[in-house]
Amino acid sequence: MPDATIHRTLDAVSFVEDDQGSIEMELVRASDSTDDVMEIVVASVLASLSIAVAPVAGFLTRVGGWGIALFDPVSLFWVAAFLIGGRKVGFVSMAAGTVGLFLFDPTGIGPFFKLAATAPMIIVPWVLANRSEHDRKGMYLSDTRAYTVSMLGASILRLAIMIPVNLIVVSIMLPFIGISEIITITLTLNAFQSFWDALVPYVIVHKTPVYDKFGMW
Repeated sequence: MPDATIHRTLDAVSFVEDDQGSIEMELVRASDSTDDVMEIVVASVLASLSIAVAPVAGFLTRVGGWGIALFDPVSLFWVAAFLIGGRKVGFVSMAAGTVGLFLFDPTGIGPFFKLAATAPMIIVPWVLANRSEHDRKGMYLSDTRAYTVSMLGASILRLAIMIPVNLIVVSIMLPFIGISEIITITLTLNAFQSFWDALVPYVIVHKTPVYDKFGMW
């Protein structure tokens, strides 16, 4: 004859287990939702800051005839967004910031150049960090040596993209500029900007408590 007490006990245990499982599932969903909100907030704030400094960047000294500055603070916020939140946060911030730049760009193509130049500064470090065995992929880039290697690779890819792009576009828009001058100026501009794009966000995010408090990957 079955023992009703045992069955009631088993049912109670099963109920508790199911209840705990449901609670855990709800906590996971809540955590994921919170992470999504934080990613959107960080991406939006840094995209907004990049747009806000765009008018200020207009007062910086620029290369004659090119309208490009050796130091451009706009992309610093996009790389910082990536270092804090990872690939998705970085790309959302960069995409939103690029759209916002059209409000201040008289040429209509400047933001596209900025997007193409900055994208490698996110893609290459993300690929290397994602392939690392570090528990927190974002912390992989806190190591100075690993970060330097990744940004050197990013700078090389940046030049591989921007030299052909400038040869095509500048030759059409500014036909009086020779090919050797286009290559020289493109190398110089992107070398300087790559240096600042790599250095400033790294110092702000990984040499301060920023990543420890807000890091999300």
